[in-house]
Amino acid sequence: MTPLRIATIMVPILLASPVMAQQDAPATAPDRPVIQMDQLSELDRKADELSEAARRTIEEFVNLVGPMLTRLSRLIEDLPVYETPEILPNGDIIIRRKRAPLPSPDKGDDGLTET
Repeated sequence: MTPLRIATIMVPILLASPVMAQQDAPATAPDRPVIQMDQLSELDRKADELSEAARRTIEEFVNLVGPMLTRLSRLIEDLPVYETPEILPNGDIIIRRKRAPLPSPDKGDDGLTET
């Protein structure tokens, strides 16, 4: 079973446990549920299992999606390098690469080297 499936099963069980404990225990006060120490330790254990399953699920998600997001960010960084797409009359689409700006010549540089 996947961790998400386990979490889907465990949450209703955890939520129903105090209700079942109230039905089995003798009624001392109608407003206060009676929960015994062994039930609390069981709930703590189940909560720890659930949080561990959630942590593993999040780690798996990050490991799967992380490389895709890295590739997507590189693609987005490259977008300014291209012109706006042009659709030709025959339906072809042309995406031209922008020309690199020419380096501006320095006024003091005449191409000669000093010796």
